[in-house]
Amino acid sequence: MSTNETFESLELLIERLRNSQSGRGVAARATVAKLAANDPQQALRLARSIEHPWYRCQAIASIVEANLSSRDAEELLDEAFTAASSQSEPNRVASVAFWPLRLLVSTGSDKAVLRTRELLQVIAKEPHGLRKLDGLRAILTAVVSSHELRELVLKPFTLASAASQGWRTERIIDIVAEILIPFDREAASRLLYSRPPSRYTRRSRALLSGLPGA
Repeated sequence: MSTNETFESLELLIERLRNSQSGRGVAARATVAKLAANDPQQALRLARSIEHPWYRCQAIASIVEANLSSRDAEELLDEAFTAASSQSEPNRVASVAFWPLRLLVSTGSDKAVLRTRELLQVIAKEPHGLRKLDGLRAILTAVVSSHELRELVLKPFTLASAASQGWRTERIIDIVAEILIPFDREAASRLLYSRPPSRYTRRSRALLSGLPGA
């Protein structure tokens, strides 16, 4: 294949991706984020038109993030959760629900407990160990600032981490430990030292120990 033919093939692939449901969702989500603060109504109309539930959830959440004091913020977060839940894979539901859940926790809404419990029930159905761990990472990251919710998610996350192996698992452990340290150093320490040291958790171990250059 010549260089020109290669470029033509790449251009066709890029065009195909741009015109796919995911490609349209990515583009619309970016436009929603730009409109959210100055024209939330137009942003919401566009967000609701996004076909792909992953990007629709993120887009609606971005409108709330730009207008947290809005009186319909919680209602819009419900809409974002509905979009997330319309997906068939538990890991994808939990992963994208990070966006509305994080915002719900930041508002201090009592509904955050209900949503967290719902997502824990969803991710419990994930048959793949690593995908379950990654979904729990998303939930835990969203609620980490709340002591009550953090404790609720830490137990299933710890159980899932004990049942999972490999470098991707260690990377997830590193991410979660680093996020935990400012809120619960003891939990971060238990998580890290329940596993043998690895190069993937070097940074979080250094942060926990207060070593320079972390």
